[in-house]
Amino acid sequence: MERDWRCVRCGKLLGRLEGDRLHIQFARGHQYVVGLPVSSVCRGCSTLNELSSLRSPSQGGVKPEIEIKN
Repeated sequence: MERDWRCVRCGKLLGRLEGDRLHIQFARGHQYVVGLPVSSVCRGCSTLNELSSLRSPSQGGVKPEIEIKN
């Protein structure tokens, strides 16, 4: 199941969650697939976004969280 990861301030697309990995794609064909946790500075508004574990609460994890860290 894919889910968009968007900036908490401006809503710009930062990546797409694919299972327990994050797919990041941007101009000129650059693509990355990274594991979690991950942090990203939004290229639109410079907000620091963080994505933590995707494990469900029943597996001892937490729901996906996106936080602003200034």
